[in-house]
Amino acid sequence: MNTIRISLLAAAVLALSACGGKQPGDTIIDMQAEVCATGDPSVMQKYVSKKSQPAVGMIAAVMSEPAKAEQMKAQIKEECSKAGEIEILETKIEGDKATVRYRNPEGKEETDTLVKEDGEWKLDFNMDK
Repeated sequence: MNTIRISLLAAAVLALSACGGKQPGDTIIDMQAEVCATGDPSVMQKYVSKKSQPAVGMIAAVMSEPAKAEQMKAQIKEECSKAGEIEILETKIEGDKATVRYRNPEGKEETDTLVKEDGEWKLDFNMDK
């Protein structure tokens, strides 16, 4: 009887620790999923840092033109239908900054920096890349 209780308690602890909050890589995965589901790259705005907002603002400006927006949405959805999933390879967290190395939907390795803002991990684009 005690063995069953200990096993159940251990399982509960593991389940709770797995739900212990979003990791930096989740931001990358969630953003990709939403962009693919909507075809609208301007949804990236909620996933990027305050410093990176101007870059997404440029995308939103293009999406405000109906003809270009429909063309871009169709192109994104087509690309997403052919793409694989994002695979997180490595995450390094140092305080409110994280570096995530991952394999993008096209199978290429990428590394992005994220910062924690208001308790959430946000992509922090380096505009000099």
